[in-house]
Amino acid sequence: MKTDETLVRDYLAAVERETSTLPPTARQELIADLGEHIEVALAERPGSTREILDEMGDPRAIAATAFQELGEGAGAGAKPRKPGRRRSPVWLPLVLMLVGTVLPYLAPGIVLVDIAFAGLVVGVVIIFRARYWTRGEKWTAVTLTFILPIVIKLWWHYLVLPTDGSAADPAQRALAIALSFVLVLAGIGYLWRTKRP
Repeated sequence: MKTDETLVRDYLAAVERETSTLPPTARQELIADLGEHIEVALAERPGSTREILDEMGDPRAIAATAFQELGEGAGAGAKPRKPGRRRSPVWLPLVLMLVGTVLPYLAPGIVLVDIAFAGLVVGVVIIFRARYWTRGEKWTAVTLTFILPIVIKLWWHYLVLPTDGSAADPAQRALAIALSFVLVLAGIGYLWRTKRP
């Protein structure tokens, strides 16, 4: 269960994401004003964080109001996001990363490997385009779920796999597969824990 502090932080982060095209000073001022307003309200009514945040309104509505107050086109290329804009569900890139990692081991074959890699790339693109995570969280997760598993696979194919046609050491292969899965699961878990509304 989220703490009051986490709820407030997530709410302000959502407003910041929705107003990302506002001029930086206007956005910082808006976030500071909202934070101050929430702090005052919490001092008057301790323990009613969810109620106070509901009263503040939806982050998209706050962003739309901020854009209207500044006037359309305020700042360099600032345009309000459409309130009804659809976003990819938070679970979609996580499933793509998991399936893209598991699929080649379950049913090896050139076509499935290509499909799995395409799924991984699409998952990475969705992660970087999503507003659920900060830039640092995205890079951490992509390093765990995509970059390091590829490094392990390259290590396996070019340094460990025998070139003389003899059978590969099953223990080393199992270690490489297990390490890849652990990294992917760690990255997916990290993304799930750090997601924002």
